[in-house]
Amino acid sequence: MRAVVLDRDRLPRLDDMAEPEGEGELVSVRACGLCGSDVEKIGHAPAGTVLGHEVVAVRDGGERVVLMHHLPCGECERCRTGHESTCELFAAATIRPGGFAERVRADAFVALADGISDAVGAYAEPLGCVLRGTERVPRGAILVVGGGFIGQLFAAVLRQRGDDVFVHDLIPERATELPSAPVDAAVLCARGGAATALAALGPAGVVVVFADAGWLDLDPVYRSELTVIGSRSATPQHVRAAIELIPALGLPEPVTLPLEEFAKGLDLYRRGEAVKVVFTP
Repeated sequence: MRAVVLDRDRLPRLDDMAEPEGEGELVSVRACGLCGSDVEKIGHAPAGTVLGHEVVAVRDGGERVVLMHHLPCGECERCRTGHESTCELFAAATIRPGGFAERVRADAFVALADGISDAVGAYAEPLGCVLRGTERVPRGAILVVGGGFIGQLFAAVLRQRGDDVFVHDLIPERATELPSAPVDAAVLCARGGAATALAALGPAGVVVVFADAGWLDLDPVYRSELTVIGSRSATPQHVRAAIELIPALGLPEPVTLPLEEFAKGLDLYRRGEAVKVVFTP
């Protein structure tokens, strides 16, 4: 089968590889979204790695499904207290070898509703992550730092639930007018945005860290008694909720390209000319 594989220089190229064997159900990939975490791993992940985890696939019987990237046990103390992404089983790969391939073996999946295209269905995994993160954001005036795809998902979800949302981004067309008064919470969706978030918060505000934002100055955290909360990844119930919510959010269509044009899609993403790129085998 064909897949985008990191070569010995750890750079992506389309190649032929053996069909995955072992445990898990063999499914055919219909679409896979390019995530910022995929881009960060290029040049660093081991040679032979196949990236991609925002996957829509089809089972042998024709059912379209969204694959789960990771899977918590659901029973340990961490899972029971809402920290599923720290479960000891969570790190195990559930998509093998990775979504930028024609076929994968999957351990867990959620049915994709009719009426949602394969490409937009790839939004379900990142949107599930955002829904889980949103549970940690108090209601009120919210600053989303970073107007890329994840930031736009956060803004859409928060507005849909009734919050007053502002977006900060270095690309003007992705940003909104900044708040004139302190906000109740900030969501960090971009590297290097910690100072912007802290400066916008009022006393007792909340910072939800959804991305590696770099160095965090703890002095305002101490003086203003801020709360800093981390959030990453999704659970099956959040992905199910995401699939139900997608039609209501009016999200933009992605740039959809075949695997053969992976380099083009990667370049569009890196230059900020495409908010979301989805690849199809």
